[in-house]
Amino acid sequence: MGNYDPEAYYRSEWEGFSTQPERQRVSLAAVAGRQVSNVLDVGCGAGQELLPFVTELGATGVGVDISPEAVRIASRRFAKLGYTKQVEFRCCPAESLPFEPNSFDVVMCRLALPYTLNQAALSEMARVLRPGGLLILKIHHLHYYLRRFRRGLAKGQAVNCLLAVRVLLAGTLYLMTGRQPDNRILGREVFQTRWMLRRVLPSVGLAIVKEFQAPFSNPWTPLFLIEKQGNHRDEGEANRPRFPPR
Repeated sequence: MGNYDPEAYYRSEWEGFSTQPERQRVSLAAVAGRQVSNVLDVGCGAGQELLPFVTELGATGVGVDISPEAVRIASRRFAKLGYTKQVEFRCCPAESLPFEPNSFDVVMCRLALPYTLNQAALSEMARVLRPGGLLILKIHHLHYYLRRFRRGLAKGQAVNCLLAVRVLLAGTLYLMTGRQPDNRILGREVFQTRWMLRRVLPSVGLAIVKEFQAPFSNPWTPLFLIEKQGNHRDEGEANRPRFPPR
């Protein structure tokens, strides 16, 4: 990680998304026929996933990330496009979103869930999503880490093998017990599976509508369209901070 350059990484993410119009079309197709005024991207990085909603639908976009560098870079990129008043970014964890309940029509979380406390993060995303609103969720499946282990083994990359084994152990524990590790030995990163999602989502008032069949989706990082069910009671709502999305 010593050579990690956040500016270069987020620039490549932005440019990769911008040069793949099919990815933008899939996002817009997912919400076709729905009213979309406010969109939240959890683990937003450079914020590129907000682009089609802001530029094509005229929605207000909000992005959150635990990385201050990501928030600064995303803010700067949208400012260059002239969307300063329409888009904002905040530095905060997925497990504690500083927004009022039912604030967003669409919430996105693409490949950020594995690094969060899953139950808390999904509960927060459900809380800020309005009834009937949509969650666009992309996960790291079990096979993602199995593939990472095999590739590391084939290339003699011991560190990658060990990291993959760590996640596989943590994820297996989570799969079997429903309790996600969060300690120095196993960390908190876990894989997700369709079965695990179907176990957790109903408890926070969410239900899978369909799995995307998209050019950029694959068995290792499946993409789901999830809907918030109406009349779901949030037990912890009274104790959470209430802030408007803007």
